[in-house]
Amino acid sequence: MKRDADMGKLRDPGQLRAEIKRLESALAALRAQLGTAQKACDHDFLETPLSRMCRKCQWTESLYY
Repeated sequence: MKRDADMGKLRDPGQLRAEIKRLESALAALRAQLGTAQKACDHDFLETPLSRMCRKCQWTESLYY
């Protein structure tokens, strides 16, 4: 990602929208990959009184209802 040398300089709104769209698409793809990895993980949980988190894939769930 390119950064303007002059941080006070405003960027073109069209470019900003295009970059946001690209980043949102990349984020969706990464979330899907993470979900797939978490579903396939053979979880190794570290438990606290309030939650448990997998040490391998970072899946976290609350134990407090």
